[in-house]
Amino acid sequence: MTHPSTPDANATTESPDDRLSRFRLDSFSSEQLYRQLYRALRAAILSGDFSEGEAIPSENQLRDQFGIARTTVRNAMALLVSEGLVQQVRGRGTIVSHRPISHNIWNFGSFTELARRQGQRPVTRVLEHRVENGELLLVRARGLANGETISWLNVDTSQLDLALYPGIDAYDFGAQSLYEVLRRDYDRHPLRSELLLTVVPPSDRLQEVFAPAPSVPGYLCASGDVLDADDQLVERTSIVYSPAVQMKFATRWGRDTAPA
Repeated sequence: MTHPSTPDANATTESPDDRLSRFRLDSFSSEQLYRQLYRALRAAILSGDFSEGEAIPSENQLRDQFGIARTTVRNAMALLVSEGLVQQVRGRGTIVSHRPISHNIWNFGSFTELARRQGQRPVTRVLEHRVENGELLLVRARGLANGETISWLNVDTSQLDLALYPGIDAYDFGAQSLYEVLRRDYDRHPLRSELLLTVVPPSDRLQEVFAPAPSVPGYLCASGDVLDADDQLVERTSIVYSPAVQMKFATRWGRDTAPA
């Protein structure tokens, strides 16, 4: 649903940009509107809808197209600027400064489905399962079983909007795959993720789960949004990996984005 706002009597209406027509903002979502707009613009930039050096729609145009307040637009723009995806140039507007590069992280997706495809037995241990601020907060340790031995590979946190998934807090995600439940019972189909890689310090929980892995100063963490085919938010996620995990990255440059 598009969020209603009070029109600015002095503003002129600009025509909508068709490249943003697939995006919708939901005023009833627990996610703030400026973050929804930020994600929509970010997805359009990263997918190449707006080229490097091109101006994205103006504040007035975005306000009119999505029916939102000017401050909402400005807050979304501030996030894009802080990420280096755009820069604001006097006399030209907000210009795309990102050169799109396609990144694929191998083996990111449903842990359960991946393990089963590889003929392995996935094991899940629920560490937290509680409702907070209208969301299900689900924290799980994920591992592979070899006989009686379990190798714990990651700890993942999922935040799920109960308005989108009523009753999902009643499921036992120690026994069921989250993504299977989302597809089967809620018709939500995770398609892609936008993740930020960081290093998080050790905690008592992580050290307990990953023992007897060697002591390390920090753990690799991938956090961000999981989206469906319409670029709608499926879940917010954070995945911390054991030091025993090896990750492969695949990077592809197109003809127009080849490194110098």
